[in-house]
Amino acid sequence: MTPRTILTLMAAAIASATISGSVRAPAHETTAATPVIWLWERPEDVRFAAPDITIAILAGSVRLAADRVDAVPRLQPARLTPAQAVIGVVHVEIDQTHKPVWTAAQRHDTAQAVLRLLVNPRFHDWQIDFEVRASERRILLDLLTDIRKNLPPNHRLSMTALASWCDTETWLDTAPVDDIVPMMFRMGPAGAPIEDRLTHGGDWRNPRCRHSIGIATDTPPDALPADRRVWMFNPHSWTAEDLTALRNRLHT
Repeated sequence: MTPRTILTLMAAAIASATISGSVRAPAHETTAATPVIWLWERPEDVRFAAPDITIAILAGSVRLAADRVDAVPRLQPARLTPAQAVIGVVHVEIDQTHKPVWTAAQRHDTAQAVLRLLVNPRFHDWQIDFEVRASERRILLDLLTDIRKNLPPNHRLSMTALASWCDTETWLDTAPVDDIVPMMFRMGPAGAPIEDRLTHGGDWRNPRCRHSIGIATDTPPDALPADRRVWMFNPHSWTAEDLTALRNRLHT
């Protein structure tokens, strides 16, 4: 770690302590088709979720600013059952006022910060959530490459993607991930034509985006393309009623 790079990391034990029910590995097999619910940075208790639901939990966040790498683990508690399969998610963001210098040292420290958050025996897969502008794509691809090199055997690496990326960006073809999850929510005015196309039998222009899809409880689509792994986001803490209503609507 370079002297000018600051890693603000609390003890790993603190991060692990926020995830209760993590005493043993999942007792069932999961597949790429298993529905997923995201747990963001808020108190969560999802012990009501059936075994066919995978839990994608925010493990922490990393912020890049100038030559700094600031990382904070999950601070809010999440209660799970020991049998639930869990994916570790790290959110990465760039300070737009103080753009990262992205030297070799900062790249190394960023990867190490993310890995410290993801290396947890409870996480059977990893995901990177990182929205970047066109000028920042190299940072995302570099980070994914570095995380991929450290991916444990039998783990999958996925990334979230803005809906527009899956329609217009060819650089996704070089992303070293097993799955790309286009987020079909919070798309803004430009998202209306995309949603209309997808709900009427169309698809993303980039084939790499045709395996999973992200949706939200407050803006559920009228229909989904077939044969997708559905990732479900809730802007509030999950309840059994929220999950049941969304699954019934989508028949997942």
